[in-house]
Amino acid sequence: MIVLTGAGGRTGKALLRALVARGADVRAFIRNPEQADGLLALGAAEVAVGDMTDADSINRAVAGADVVLHVGPPMHPQELEITQTFVDATKAHGASRFIYYSVMYPILRDVRHHALKLDATEMIVNSGVTYSIIEPCRYMQHLDVIWPTVLETGIHSMPFNTDVQFAVVDLEDLAAATAMVATQPGHEFATYELAGPQNLSQSDMAAIISEVLGRPITAEALPLDFMAARAVEKGASEDRVNQMRVMNGHYDHSGFRGNPNVLQWLLGRPATKYKDFVIRLAAS
Repeated sequence: MIVLTGAGGRTGKALLRALVARGADVRAFIRNPEQADGLLALGAAEVAVGDMTDADSINRAVAGADVVLHVGPPMHPQELEITQTFVDATKAHGASRFIYYSVMYPILRDVRHHALKLDATEMIVNSGVTYSIIEPCRYMQHLDVIWPTVLETGIHSMPFNTDVQFAVVDLEDLAAATAMVATQPGHEFATYELAGPQNLSQSDMAAIISEVLGRPITAEALPLDFMAARAVEKGASEDRVNQMRVMNGHYDHSGFRGNPNVLQWLLGRPATKYKDFVIRLAAS
């Protein structure tokens, strides 16, 4: 049995589908019980309802599991404390392995989202638990959010300049690789950086979208103030908005580049290219 935390989110659902495809029994850990039926329909064997800040519900969820695959809540200020509780439960209940879904380059300490992951990683390594750590780059699926606007306006707009590059990666590839790590032996005490096969700027992405759609798409930098205001409208907390500002400010001057070799080794095939992802998105 694999306990999958954060199972109701975008990443969690992708991981659930990939784990089920590999024949795994998955206990989905969620906060909102209204998500239970949907996750069972995706193939979860069980659903455990609880709170990542509540040790009792975490212990109930982990009891009887062999592997814990932890996807923490995005940008949560208690990342370290939450992860510590799951590690403690993993050890207390005799699970064989703890898998931490982190972020690529947690060493970027000026970005708190990354620094929190680094603190959690340090704790995991020193905890005595048998672990695997997944460090994904930025998702190609960030295009999903702005896709209707791209189609309507012909503008691809993200909150950083149009020239810095990102090794964007397909979440479906990440899920497949992570599911392999979770269901196979031989990945103990491994840390895997998982980046996409191309380092692309926003201008590069717009050019690829133009090619797929057969009409011009231009790239524009979205002002950070506009991004923050839109996030507040959608209910983001002040803390999360501030973290997003810092993160995107860092990306604005440094980008987020990487190398696809590890991902492709795990997959046993080439990683999905951005054009193929856009073709898939356009067809859907």
